[in-house]
Amino acid sequence: MAQGNRKKKRFLLICCEGKTERECFAILRRLYRLPGARVVILGEKGQHKVLIDRTVNERKMFCEQNDIAPGDLECWAVCDDDDMLLSYAELLRYSEDNDVRLAFSRPQFEAFLLQHFEQSGEHDQKRLYAKLGEYASACCGTAVEYEKADLRWMADAIDKKPKLVRIAVTNADQRRKQSGRVFLTVQDLVKRMQELGK
Repeated sequence: MAQGNRKKKRFLLICCEGKTERECFAILRRLYRLPGARVVILGEKGQHKVLIDRTVNERKMFCEQNDIAPGDLECWAVCDDDDMLLSYAELLRYSEDNDVRLAFSRPQFEAFLLQHFEQSGEHDQKRLYAKLGEYASACCGTAVEYEKADLRWMADAIDKKPKLVRIAVTNADQRRKQSGRVFLTVQDLVKRMQELGK
């Protein structure tokens, strides 16, 4: 194959607000065989603009360390709607101005995890965790409580039934209404990982 016809390698940098998001995207990185993807935690609750700023810095360091052009590195910031000091539209505009894509969950990332198993508008944290605990128990074959950042049960469920990811994307797309208590764009990153994994 001629050099000019080769598909250019794309690198993906996924900067997450917390461990649960990182664990989920690490599962998907493995599922879609994306060795050029790096998933890191950068940020704390309520620091949404800071997360984007830190993603920009991480991009610069990643490019310098790996001797790649910034245009070959696609950056995503993954966060949810906890203690936001600005509107989603303002955050989206800020991320676009900094050439960072936004993967967002309202009220929290667990609302997206639940979409793997049901099309749900559940927004209450206790009920979200209880429902995820039920699905985790079913996957494990024993009663377990949902524990943030321990998604081994989810990895097992996806390994056994990879179409759960497609189900989550379809269900999350149904929740893409800003006026709703559950509002998800995090599935856009999942779709992108699926594209890059082809």
